[in-house]
Amino acid sequence: MTDLIDREFIAEKWPTLSVMTYLNNASTGIPPTNTFTAMKQYLDDRTEAIGKFEDTLNTFKEIRQYLALLLGGDYSQYAFVSSTSAGINSVAHSIDYPTNSNVVICDLEFPANYVPWQNASRLYGFELRVVESKNGAATLDDFRDKVDEDTKVLAISQIQFGTGYRSDLAELSKLAHDNSALLVADIIQAAGCIDTDLAKLDVDFATGQAAKWLLGPIGAGYIYVSKRIMDDLHPRFIGWWGVDQLMEFGYFERTPLPDARKFQVGSPAMIAYVGLFESLKTLLQIPGTTRERAAMDNADYLRKRLSENNVPFYDFGPDSNSAIVSCEPTDVESLHKNLLKSNIHCSVRNGRLRISPHFYNNHHEIDRIIEQLR
Repeated sequence: MTDLIDREFIAEKWPTLSVMTYLNNASTGIPPTNTFTAMKQYLDDRTEAIGKFEDTLNTFKEIRQYLALLLGGDYSQYAFVSSTSAGINSVAHSIDYPTNSNVVICDLEFPANYVPWQNASRLYGFELRVVESKNGAATLDDFRDKVDEDTKVLAISQIQFGTGYRSDLAELSKLAHDNSALLVADIIQAAGCIDTDLAKLDVDFATGQAAKWLLGPIGAGYIYVSKRIMDDLHPRFIGWWGVDQLMEFGYFERTPLPDARKFQVGSPAMIAYVGLFESLKTLLQIPGTTRERAAMDNADYLRKRLSENNVPFYDFGPDSNSAIVSCEPTDVESLHKNLLKSNIHCSVRNGRLRISPHFYNNHHEIDRIIEQLR
């Protein structure tokens, strides 16, 4: 499937990929050249006092519109937060927890999607139920055993950072809603790679940030809020960016905005969002289905080559695999150091080698890392 993506487009937007083998997108993606150009231009403009606040507001609206094009719903359902952790905290502290409530998570989560729930459990007294994974996966049936009529939230990553297991958000949403619970999704390991429509999947709340598969800067986080629950969430923290009549600075009783922006506590990091804007423009030049097919083709080819060379790896099947491949070669730490010396980039997570190709990678790069694993 190498013809899915125009290689000249890749060479133009990501020139540094020609001098390294970069298979570490689950850690941080490589931003396109126009992202850096826009961020530098923003700083240059600041030094000359160029720019109007109205232009900033228009840019922010456009970014939210682009997020909706990429991830579903409409722009009123998107707002900015500093990180995935901030996004999870914003929803965890905006919910009422009746007596005997519980929140269900699993033991595969990155700390961004379990530390906030641990803290909220201590503060609000709900039971935190943890699904125990098996062989790198926490399945729908595993969650069924933990969710009941007292469950307030089912919190899950769309793709697990360490193993690459891909959750079925539509089925988890049905399980949550059948028990009057909310589905809260950490989508940082999917957005930009996996073609996703949060509205069609009936996700209640989702969050992520730009630095991984969205190929943007660190610090440009975002949230998505379902219209079904928008009025039921009451942010514990609120600031001047989250209230009506933003440009009125005098003292009077302020009203939270009726859309997702009510979660915006303070001024977003403008330089990060200038970069995200350009990264989104670039990503949206490629249809979501094409981005996913290209990334998955690279990952499937990697799984094939690992199997040929008898390197153990997690294989969850076509419905649950992702572009993150977690494998177990011998002497992982030494191998990882040698890979870096050869300018081949991947990660070690939980004692396993994590390789994560994106749409801009190719089979030749997969072959190069396989040669090092032999």
